[in-house]
Order: sequence, then structure tokens, then C-alpha cells
Amino acid sequence: MMFFGVLHRVYAGFINPPPVKKNTDAIRFGLLGASTIAPVALINPAKSHPDVVIAAVAARDRTRAEAYAKKHDIPIVHSTYEELLQDPCIDAIYIALPNNLHYEWSLRSIRAGKHVLLEKPSCSNAEEARALFNHPLLKAAGAPVLLEAFHYRFHPAWQAFHARIHSDPEAGRVKKAFAEQYLPKGAIPENDIRWRFDLAGGAMMDFGTYTMSCLRQIFNQELVEVVDANPQSLAASPDVDRAMSASYRTADGATGTLVADLSASGGWPLLASSWTKSLPRLGWPKCEAELEEQTLESSEGQVHTVKRNVTMWNHLAPSIYHRVDVEDTHMIRVGTQVVKSWKETKREKAYKWPSGQSQGEQEWWTSYRYQLEEFVNKIKGRNGSGVWVDAKDSIGQMEAIDATYRKAGLRVRPTSDFDLQA
Repeated sequence: MMFFGVLHRVYAGFINPPPVKKNTDAIRFGLLGASTIAPVALINPAKSHPDVVIAAVAARDRTRAEAYAKKHDIPIVHSTYEELLQDPCIDAIYIALPNNLHYEWSLRSIRAGKHVLLEKPSCSNAEEARALFNHPLLKAAGAPVLLEAFHYRFHPAWQAFHARIHSDPEAGRVKKAFAEQYLPKGAIPENDIRWRFDLAGGAMMDFGTYTMSCLRQIFNQELVEVVDANPQSLAASPDVDRAMSASYRTADGATGTLVADLSASGGWPLLASSWTKSLPRLGWPKCEAELEEQTLESSEGQVHTVKRNVTMWNHLAPSIYHRVDVEDTHMIRVGTQVVKSWKETKREKAYKWPSGQSQGEQEWWTSYRYQLEEFVNKIKGRNGSGVWVDAKDSIGQMEAIDATYRKAGLRVRPTSDFDLQA
């Protein structure tokens, strides 16, 4: 049954979402760029949303835009990005351009009065992020909505993981955290924009944005110190990280580690490392949290404590499959002696909200579909799940990435020529 459930969620969520009738006041999206991520991140999720219409696309190459529009049934093609922004029929803009263009075209979109769904990372660096998210246009009455698209956070699975760390009575303070994501070696071609410094590329600007965001979510606070940062840089471009591993410390002394690798090899289980070191590495994205031991009960000289570890498997595509492992180690002590100990392990899944915060939600809803639901809710002033990525969060994210690059001895990604004060 689990296998058929996976097939259904993949088919309905990613391949052929069931279409719905659109409302007359549906939000009309324009796409800046004919990107490869848009079908997964917005075009397919929009099919099942009655308040979203994908209305237009613009690309630097009109021929490419026309082919893209035909493939995805998008009715309007604009010759330039600016032409799309000036289209009075467009309410919201989806930006999945190269990282170095995020700041400029987000601000241009906001100036045009459009809401913005902005792919991560929000900007090339923290200077741009502060200028964008603190812009006066976003603080005015009736301001456009701007959201950095950390889609994984909107899925009930991530929030279930987060709750097991921060909301359960048996959850102590987070002591250690770990987040890792690997892309198999060879998955990204050598001429890809991710390998270009001038386009704000690198592992920390791609998978590293997720692992950084995960650590910050697990700790529920900022990382005040980069303890160590070890990049694997490209020979042809030393400031571009193919992979990054880094460790951090919070203000209360907790420690966290991230690993982000865009060309991972080796690490195959049950096989000698020498046999697999040149083979592409496979595996689920993973996040772990180790909590401090805390006292549950103390009476008549006996102390009952519990120490929790929580692991989240596959937070990036939880609608396909995910698992939250909760392991509680109980100990009963008399003085300093442990007289009894046992473990309680739970394996949990959450494809839907337990209390139905999203109307009409289905188990096959992807993290992108849940994200779109909240984006629409915010624009229309509706209550929803309450999950959001606010301005402070997005700024803190880029500050942490910049600090990691500095600790690694790499240059922070260049600031846009577009006037930061404009």
C-alpha cells in the first residue's frame, strides 16, 4: 500500500495535478524567465489552486519564451521582463532568475506594484537583502507581498519535525543540530550558472541555503559565530564552492553543522569506500536535532530524565516520502547511579495538517503547493497555517551565508549594479 501511495503522490503532485475551476478574482502570475524550476515550483501547483492563474512569461530570448509558453499552456508572452512588469493584468511575479538578478528584479516588480514570489537565495548577499526587505515600498499601507520561497517549511512534515523539537513537553533545549544535502556528482553540467561567481553561484548559494535555513529553524535563533568553514572550490574559479561543510555556535552555546555538496561522490553504504569514491553519491536529505537531557520527575531520591533526538528524512520533497524519527532515552537515577534506562522510538509522517489549516488539502500536495496556498492567503488577507518567511528571517539567512563565506576565505557574492538606494 505504501508503494501505491508514493506513486499516487508523485503522479498527482508532480506529473498531473488535477485541474480546478478558477475563480474570477484569481491571482494572475507572470514568470520572469523560462526556468526549469517553475513547472515544479509554481506551474503545476497552480493547476490545483482555484485562485492562481499562470498568465504570462518573459525571457531574454522570445523564441525560447514562446516555446515555453506553448509547452506549459501560458497564454501571454512578453518580449522583455520590463514589458511583463508593466502588464496591468498581472498581479504577481515569480522570479527564478540567476541569483545575481534577484535583487534588481524583485525591486523592479515591487515598484510596479506586483506581489513577488522569489526563489531562494533572496539576493546575492546580505547588503542586497537588507536593502530589499527593508525597502520603504514594503512598509507602506497595502504594500505588495514579498516571499522568499523556502518551500520545505510550508509542508506539515517539517512543522511536525519542528514541533517535536520545540513544542513537546518532553523536549529540552536544542544542544546540537546537523543538516546535510547532496546532489550526485555529474548532475550539474560544467557550464551551469551555479558555477559562476559573477552570477552569485556556489554550493552555499544553492543547497547550502536550505541546510543553513534548516539549522536556523532547528535552533529557533540566529547563529552568532561561524566556528569553522571548509569549502571544496572549483579549480577554475577558486571563490566558487562546489561543496561546503561548516559549523556554528548560537548565543546559548548550542552547536550546529551543515554539509552542502553539489557534486557528491562515494559514501555508499555496505560497500568499501575505495570502490565507490568516484561514483555519484545518493541519499535522502537529512536534518537532526539532539536535545539536552531534562528532568521529568523527581521524588524520594529518584530522578527520571529524558534525552531526545529527532531526525527528519527528506524535508525537500516530503510529499513523495518522508519520516520523522523521535527517539527518547529515559533514565532513572538514584544519586549518580542509573538504575533503569529504556528507549522509546516513534516514526511519524505528516502529509496533511492535523487540524486542517489548509482548505481542500490533499496528501499529494507538494511543499510548493502548500507554499502557494500561504502566499495566496497572505495576499488575500486570509488565515492559513501561520507558516511564513518574514523579512527578518530572509535578511538573517543572507547574513549567515556571507559570514560562512568569509570564514571559508571566499569572497562574498558581488553586489548588483542596480542602485541599492533607488
